[in-house]
Amino acid sequence: MKKITLAAALLILSVLTAAARKADATFSGVKDSYTLNADGSVTHRVQKTVTFNTNPSFFSLFGETFIVYNPAFQKLKINDSYTVQADGTRIDAPANAFNEVLPSGAANSADFNGLREMVVTHTGLEKGATAFLDYTIESSSDGAPTLDIDKIIPVQGAEFTDYTLEVTVPSGTPVNWSVAGSAVKPSVKGDTYTWTFRNIAPASGEANTPLNHDGQARVSVTTASSLAAALTPFTVETLDLCEAPEGVVSDTMDVKAKIDAVRDYVAEGIALARVEPSLLGYHLRQCADVVGSAIGTEAEKALAMARMLRAEGIDAQAVVLMPSGVEAKSPAAISRWLVKAGERYLTPLSTSDYEPALRADRDECFTLGGERIDIAPVRLALNVNAVIDLAADSAKIVSRDIALKGSDKAATLKGGDNVERRGGYTVYTLPAGDAGVDSWGIGNFTGDRAEAIELPCAIDETDTYTVNLTGVTSAVRPYRKSVANAAGKVDILIVPEGDKIAVSRSISLAGSVYPAADYKLVRELLQAWQAPSGRRVVVK
Repeated sequence: MKKITLAAALLILSVLTAAARKADATFSGVKDSYTLNADGSVTHRVQKTVTFNTNPSFFSLFGETFIVYNPAFQKLKINDSYTVQADGTRIDAPANAFNEVLPSGAANSADFNGLREMVVTHTGLEKGATAFLDYTIESSSDGAPTLDIDKIIPVQGAEFTDYTLEVTVPSGTPVNWSVAGSAVKPSVKGDTYTWTFRNIAPASGEANTPLNHDGQARVSVTTASSLAAALTPFTVETLDLCEAPEGVVSDTMDVKAKIDAVRDYVAEGIALARVEPSLLGYHLRQCADVVGSAIGTEAEKALAMARMLRAEGIDAQAVVLMPSGVEAKSPAAISRWLVKAGERYLTPLSTSDYEPALRADRDECFTLGGERIDIAPVRLALNVNAVIDLAADSAKIVSRDIALKGSDKAATLKGGDNVERRGGYTVYTLPAGDAGVDSWGIGNFTGDRAEAIELPCAIDETDTYTVNLTGVTSAVRPYRKSVANAAGKVDILIVPEGDKIAVSRSISLAGSVYPAADYKLVRELLQAWQAPSGRRVVVK
């Protein structure tokens, strides 16, 4: 019997591990081609092949391709669609493999019922099969005044051996571009710009990946001469006064109450249509139409909110957020619509004010005139001081002092009145501030991580508790846990002092987005902060 050496065993293990990590599907020969024609029309051609490596890849992930378009100014043509099975057998897509439906985001509104989604069902699928798809969307000049592209390359479940973005413009047309998360630069031949990305790993799908896709390959292109020019369609005004519906505001309300009332009405009374403005040719409906139909896109809801507030004599305007990591900014890169009412920022999607300063290290804010609004990033600072009376079967918070800086939201304590009997002991878990690290709902991460991790904001939190003991004695030993690294620091101290227990917990996180290489540092801090031994006291 032959012996397997340690080196050979490790080699076999590495091969098996690599095979186990193989992506569900592999995209190759993917090419996105955009041609801006002299008359302002755009020809967008997509060519792609996808090889199915696992059963889920065709049962639930990539067995269909969904192409959303607007027949009002776009024409879709399927150039070719077929599958080559593992044994080389070619299966051309039958007629019933192409079915048009209404996009789900356009449901419940007659104004969006003209949109179409072509569902292309790839046939003859099996492990090892490869599907080919080639289609073209022709957009008239009504589609947009400029060519704006923002592509995030990685997708969950599939790797790319190569992805090519090709942009061709009329001679003399300016092209502003930027690439994030990659060092790829375009090759330029005449008026054609070509970016080729190779060996792109699947998006991980991990929890708390950055909202702005930091670290992922992303290419942005615009032919607009300026951001103001690109945003021009959103600045169109009409004589539509658009007052809030009867009963929403009243003359007895002060300015704050009116702002709250209009914000709440738009957030809850007008449904959200999940339709990208580009599919509407950036021709957004007016406020009266949005209110009358009780549904609108995020952009339409924001613009309607601003109009209703102005009708009340309140200085309000719609503004947009874009990722600070995207240099070639255009409407395609808008990540969020807000309304600036005085010094307040409102979102048309929530009944709570939006606080852009907490994300100002990641987002930039612009008026629809293309002017940048300077918002200084802030660190959240939370300080909690609480006194708790603890008995064998009960606990009561007798005093609390909570100070929150960097946010206008009220903060309080959650928990703190439940005790657990274990044998002859009482286990008590300390309360936590509802505006601090515990409120983020971040799990106790383990293992490694493939992508960057994003936390809601940079924070300094200090929680101090005095636990007075009534009819019980401490069963805890002095506890000290200190962790300091490049991501921040944690310091936890539990000291029994006769008839009371003093607890001090502090955490400081240096930033909000950490690359995967720093994940272990963040994990070390969060594990120390979340450890039960640092947030419980035991008495008998």
